[in-house]
Amino acid sequence: MLIKAEDIVGISEKYFDAKQVRASYVPIYLNPTQSELLEASSKDSKRVRFTANTKNQTVYVWDAMKAVHYDIVHLLGSDYLDVNPHIIGGLADVVPRPEMVSWDNFHHVMSVMPSSSRANAIEFLTKLFSYNWNWLDKYFQATSYINKRKYEFEQYLKK
Repeated sequence: MLIKAEDIVGISEKYFDAKQVRASYVPIYLNPTQSELLEASSKDSKRVRFTANTKNQTVYVWDAMKAVHYDIVHLLGSDYLDVNPHIIGGLADVVPRPEMVSWDNFHHVMSVMPSSSRANAIEFLTKLFSYNWNWLDKYFQATSYINKRKYEFEQYLKK
């Protein structure tokens, strides 16, 4: 069933909102249950994209194949842009078990390390890694992936 944005009034238990992206509507789930993760996931790859805010422990998920982060984040407000160190946006597999498999902004931030923005990148990632992301494991296993990226960052700093 297609959910149109105008059919949704505020935040419901199931949907945060839906956005028309190209020719289809993309339901956006707020703090989804496991069954809602499956509903939100792409039918072929069983993946969701997500944006997580550790300050208020909210996660928004949507079909990974229907929209990318830049299609969605403006609906969530400036607090959800990945320029904030308390925000992670990424990709999670839902099947066989919910698990984070990619973090879009991490490799971008790491790529600016050799540039004049190095100090800003270090400050950003240091702050981001100072937050406790364990709460995100309620929705999909994320801390092991985040810890791998933290280790990669720490090893880079030792060079």
